[in-house]
Amino acid sequence: MKALIVEDNDNLARSMATTLSDAGFSITVSNNGAKALPLLVQGSFDLLVLDLGLPELDGISLLRKLRHQQNTIPVLIISARDTLDQRILGLEEGADDYLCKPFSLDEVVARARALVRRAKHFGNETLSCGRLEFLPEAMELRVDGQPVTLHRRELEVIEYLMINQNRLVSKDQIIDRLSTTDEPVSYAAVETYISRIRKKIGYDFGLKTVRGLGYYLAPKETPNA
Repeated sequence: MKALIVEDNDNLARSMATTLSDAGFSITVSNNGAKALPLLVQGSFDLLVLDLGLPELDGISLLRKLRHQQNTIPVLIISARDTLDQRILGLEEGADDYLCKPFSLDEVVARARALVRRAKHFGNETLSCGRLEFLPEAMELRVDGQPVTLHRRELEVIEYLMINQNRLVSKDQIIDRLSTTDEPVSYAAVETYISRIRKKIGYDFGLKTVRGLGYYLAPKETPNA
């Protein structure tokens, strides 16, 4: 599980990073709202822990930009702004939970885990893209209702592309999604996975390679003649 903490109080950011890391999260920290935005666009995080009082781009503005971009990452707001109006504003702008300072670090962990679990539960719904269907719980890809045999990494790649269909996905984003400490992924590996997926599916299913930028998947109903 990957989490981004956006908090300009260095001591608090370090404390949350340590606690969440001990709880099994892989942590990235930013102390600036404007600098955090490209991290969220480029990276593949499972959770955003977001302070509101940030330099350059405040938390609410950052949240608005994310939701405007259709980014559905679970967001836990942490803030000293504890009035009812502020909490309502945060939730109305797309936050999933709101925690007022001061708080227990154990509560941060509990709420973080709950948000990730809920997101994964909703993420178990079948993904569709033209003639393709992906069943997350079974980790199975189907074409016209028939299963296609793919290796684990290939399944992870096609799942990520289907989640982000109609958007440009860079190789770096795919690498960030797939890589672990023990099992890094290279650019060449991504190209190999894409090539194998195309061969195994057996028709032009709407995946375009955008030279120098990445890949773009859009629904395509019929195969080439």
